[in-house]
Amino acid sequence: MSWYKALLGKYGNWVDELALPAKPLQRSEHEQASVNRLAASLTLYDLKNCPYCHRVRKHLKQLNVDVQEKNLKRCHIYQKELLSGGGRAQVPCLKIEKKSGTKWLYESSDIIRYLDEKFAPKHQRLKESA
Repeated sequence: MSWYKALLGKYGNWVDELALPAKPLQRSEHEQASVNRLAASLTLYDLKNCPYCHRVRKHLKQLNVDVQEKNLKRCHIYQKELLSGGGRAQVPCLKIEKKSGTKWLYESSDIIRYLDEKFAPKHQRLKESA
């Protein structure tokens, strides 16, 4: 069975991409503009083939949230930014800029939880917590 886990680890993202994607969340024009303003303060540092990064990108797509993405493979300066700002060159990492300062969120599950708190409709959050 270990061959199955190795195969899934190697091609898991590819299989996920073939699966039918969930429809992006639909909002009114006013609500989407508000989401876009809040999302402008977010930056996702990631790698294309990382399964945890894929999970976060997929969740962003489902929430219909467009954030700036910085792929560490494309530009080594992004890795230096991540290391100097957050302290670790680990992906995925969500950089959250606020008036009070910058916060760096590293774990995919923590990033998804943060995104749900900020962007998921309240009735959807209530169902998930029940």
